[in-house]
Amino acid sequence: MSEANKSHRTGFPHLPSRPLLIETAAFALYFFTWKLCMAVTLARVPRLAEVGVLGSAYALLLAFTGLGYVLFWVVRSYLPSPKERKSLAAVVLAFCFGGSIVMMTTQRIEILLAASCVTVLALGYTGGGIHYGFSLVSSDSEFSGRALGIGMGASSLLQYAVEAMGLTPVAFVICVVLSLLTIMWFATRPAKRWRRNQDSTAKQAPTVGRRPITILVLAAVAMTLDYGLLDSVLVWKYASGKIVTAGLSKIVNALSLPLVGALFDLKKGNLRSLITVCAMFLIAVATPAAAEDEWAGVATVMAGVYGAFYVMYLSATFMRIAPDTSRPEVIASVGRVVSCLMGAVGALFARPFFESCGVVATVGVSCLLSIICLLVLLRDIAWGVTKGLGGGGWRGVWRRPSAAFRPVSRGGPRYLY
Repeated sequence: MSEANKSHRTGFPHLPSRPLLIETAAFALYFFTWKLCMAVTLARVPRLAEVGVLGSAYALLLAFTGLGYVLFWVVRSYLPSPKERKSLAAVVLAFCFGGSIVMMTTQRIEILLAASCVTVLALGYTGGGIHYGFSLVSSDSEFSGRALGIGMGASSLLQYAVEAMGLTPVAFVICVVLSLLTIMWFATRPAKRWRRNQDSTAKQAPTVGRRPITILVLAAVAMTLDYGLLDSVLVWKYASGKIVTAGLSKIVNALSLPLVGALFDLKKGNLRSLITVCAMFLIAVATPAAAEDEWAGVATVMAGVYGAFYVMYLSATFMRIAPDTSRPEVIASVGRVVSCLMGAVGALFARPFFESCGVVATVGVSCLLSIICLLVLLRDIAWGVTKGLGGGGWRGVWRRPSAAFRPVSRGGPRYLY
């Protein structure tokens, strides 16, 4: 564990560090705001247009969220001045505030989609900074999985509660504004000496090369396409009224996230790939259930359970190795970008494929993607099981052999600017 993290845990060796708690709260608020904006848009689209537009709208929102993360990468590369980043962060927040207001007031589908895309683009940019900051304070922590799972679970429950209570336009805008202002306030909380050193120290002596990152990206693509097969069908069924409510699925997903986080922390995180690949085969069971209207509710619950494993794996794995790479600000959110962009592809093509090819073909493709993911991660799974049983550390499989025991010094986050 880094000395920076230890310095914030004096006298409390079995509790998360203060910076990790701060970053967890920021991550939870970001995730809550993004999910709320997505839910509001997807709820309004069927009222302003035909139900068939919903899949395209969902894909558009996912794509612009991913582009927001890419924008963060570009800004970190080409705007080295903190002053310029602060100015851009202010512009991004202004677009997010303005977009959220237009989302709730317009009665035209074109304006709704344009405002929503601007809003999620701004949130994607903010999310890039949140992922980067969380990765810097969590990569050496034995609480990283639980912290992330609890933060995401709490934000999902809060988002569902806000929706269930009846979300008015004023309440929605207030939620967005307060969440983003609180995130900006959190950005000033970690120790200032961490902020001064984070750019240079996070990239010092990178020990993870391109090959393991490529393997993780391929696994992320397979997982996203697999999940997208079921998710897109369920979103369409819900919009068309064939699924009465998705409330139970959302609650199950929110409650599953902390449990998944605890599982990911077992044996120093060595078993997370094995656990996630095993959970992937839930999709093969849920897909036939989604084909029958009377079993669609069961399919939504299964999707909620697997969604917890899927989201946690793509977020936690990339954020945990990011500080050991040469571009931590990029790698920390690569999983999220893959999820958004490939999810957009799935949203466009999953339902037509399901309807034209049938249940058997869809289940076959789902099983094939699970097997591909298993093969891609086979070395990591085998290493993780061996080290997990032997109590070894988690990073060895991803590090370059010549640098496996090289100490890496890190600083803390200055993530939005």
